[in-house]
Amino acid sequence: MVVDPPTDVGAPPPTLVVGGTGHVGAALCLHLAGRGRRVVATSRRPSPGFGHPGIEEARLDLHHPTDDLPDDLEPSTAVVSPWVIEGEADPEWLDRLLENLVGTGLRTVVSFSTVWVYGDSLAGTVTEATEPMPSNAYGAAHLANERTLERTAGRLGLDVAVFRMTNLVGADPFHAPRSRREGAKVSFTHDLAAMALHDDRIVLRSPPSTERDLLARGLLHHRIDGLLARPTIPGRYEAFNVGGGQTTTMGEFARTVADAASRYHGRPVAIEHPDDQAGLPAFDLDSSRIEEVAGPHPNDLAHEVSLVIEDVLAAGGGNR
Repeated sequence: MVVDPPTDVGAPPPTLVVGGTGHVGAALCLHLAGRGRRVVATSRRPSPGFGHPGIEEARLDLHHPTDDLPDDLEPSTAVVSPWVIEGEADPEWLDRLLENLVGTGLRTVVSFSTVWVYGDSLAGTVTEATEPMPSNAYGAAHLANERTLERTAGRLGLDVAVFRMTNLVGADPFHAPRSRREGAKVSFTHDLAAMALHDDRIVLRSPPSTERDLLARGLLHHRIDGLLARPTIPGRYEAFNVGGGQTTTMGEFARTVADAASRYHGRPVAIEHPDDQAGLPAFDLDSSRIEEVAGPHPNDLAHEVSLVIEDVLAAGGGNR
């Protein structure tokens, strides 16, 4: 791994964002840098460019997570963002990376997980005490990361927090180049917005009454700020539910996206969907523990959707 440009002598320890050019990580890097932190964003390939003097980039191959890791990187905090499935990395990449970084000063780790570690069919009130029972590879991969972090917190003396996140809604600084790269994944909100702007319709894969707890990017960043501001306790491991604080339905959210697109191009946007099914489960994700740490903050989905619309338009996704 090669860091470019080199860190400044005497500068405060950087925050390392593993997966720092992805949909979640890129915006977080810009947010942290905007708050005055030095940030090193790692990824398998170079970004299109952050354009911020507080952000450095480093190549990191998770098949070889400690190769050429510079001794002078010395992060005090690491945010672990990527979802890694079998075959995409060394099976022990997270163990090996953290063991290496502890030797250079790492003390705090925040890892992004998912509420889908609880399973596909959330029902009732879901708290951190709810037993994880993932039912697909996505949830299982995240739970494997959680188990690794729980073991290493005590063994390495790290202060570890896991964010079990709901679906994130917000702008992507690199949406335009990402959307043009074959096989690259874009967020589901960007996908809905592109349909609304291109085709004047949104096609849902889920029945419209399907419940979702959606997380505005601004609220996620507020909660990360609050967590990073608390005193470090070596050996602490905590998992937090991180949602928007209330449930909506896929039909209601699709209408929010459709209305935002209509305000741009002046045409109605239809919403197509499978038939509703009787007895779809209702759930409530309890995010009160992270709110106690970070304090309250609005979950402004409408604002985030407007930024997503701008992303899609900038990528050439508008249908005038």
